[in-house]
Amino acid sequence: MFNTEQVRTDANSHEIFKLMKRLSYICNVQRIPVSKLPFDTLLGNHTFEIPDSYNWPVVKCQKPAKMEITDKIEDGQRFYTHKLTFRTCREDLDMKDNYAYLVTTIEGKRYLIGNRERPFPIINMSDVHPDSLGTSAMLEYTVQWGSTRKAPLLA
Repeated sequence: MFNTEQVRTDANSHEIFKLMKRLSYICNVQRIPVSKLPFDTLLGNHTFEIPDSYNWPVVKCQKPAKMEITDKIEDGQRFYTHKLTFRTCREDLDMKDNYAYLVTTIEGKRYLIGNRERPFPIINMSDVHPDSLGTSAMLEYTVQWGSTRKAPLLA
């Protein structure tokens, strides 16, 4: 006998599994001064490779970090806002120079936040003094970058 409830449950499980595959936690954050990037501009949203990008300095931070990419239409043009948030114990993270950030997901996808053109990514630090013992007291850094191009995917 054919059980329609079982078929519906299997279909729902399959859809949930497909959604779970989309979970892409940030497991690695690297950064480099924008002056050391090997190119001046990015062409569209193409996938490309940056030589030696695996050797960029790693930001030691609590995992996973968080990245949000939002878009909106502004004056008839699409504008992307990138927000990277990570927590660390490091108080000596340089905030004076302009940096590009390379974030890697657990799926191995790598996104570049920033380039050698203005506007550069802006980094802010929050020294958190929590009101409960269950809340993290680590330093929280937020990197924001706005661009007419979405953060490119690196090979």
